[in-house]
Amino acid sequence: MKILSKNRWVIIGVGNIGSILLERLRSAGVPAERILVCEEDAGRCEHVSLRFGVRAALVGDESVSEADVFLLATPPGAVLQVLGALRGRLRSGQAVISFAAAVSLARLEAAVPPGVVVVRVMPNAPSLVGEGMNPFVYRISVEPRVRELVEGLLAELGHSVGVRDEQMNWCVGLTGAAMRSLLPALEGMTRAGIEAGLSPTDARTVAAQAMSGTASLVLRTDLTFEQLKALTPMETVDEAALAQVLQDAAQKAMEKTHRLQDRLESA
Repeated sequence: MKILSKNRWVIIGVGNIGSILLERLRSAGVPAERILVCEEDAGRCEHVSLRFGVRAALVGDESVSEADVFLLATPPGAVLQVLGALRGRLRSGQAVISFAAAVSLARLEAAVPPGVVVVRVMPNAPSLVGEGMNPFVYRISVEPRVRELVEGLLAELGHSVGVRDEQMNWCVGLTGAAMRSLLPALEGMTRAGIEAGLSPTDARTVAAQAMSGTASLVLRTDLTFEQLKALTPMETVDEAALAQVLQDAAQKAMEKTHRLQDRLESA
């Protein structure tokens, strides 16, 4: 995408999320020379730098200030510290996109100079293959150039939805951590396939496609959940109990994130 290629990027933190962002930017055609990575773990930083052919630097290096967009993919507890180290190198017109849970938009904005645009995104691991669901939030006043940039980045990651900042902690359980709730179902279905005599590869494919096809039915029709269930009359699990388990899981993830946010804001 042209708007992505025209900008200079700094990715701070190249663990799971940072590596996904780097992978997707390169897949989108962003030249390696327009991407800089910063990472405290020197070994990881060198590995990523060599793998993708991108430059590596420390957060305090002069070269970092040349960026148009900063992608913060550090753990939540490190975000404000990183922004403190960057503050003297940030200038009006640059954009900071945080992928950290539990750090509010207001806290992020207070940590950067005036004129620096701040965006929050709740990352989702399927973004690695361009099939993520990544809720985002920024101020209504954000200029069209930045909106186009954010939309372009999120399109490379998969799908997205705009939310209010106070909903972002809920999004941890709804999207960010949801994969951990869904994978046990796929794992059990795969085991059943193997027990039936399918190869591990075929069993995994059957299970994954069954879930993918079900999701497509939900997305591409306006049938209610009860109507969708009626398409396959045989009930194989306690559906009400399973639905409640997953709803409770999202609630618990939100509560954990609230507690983390409270600790970060009181630090």
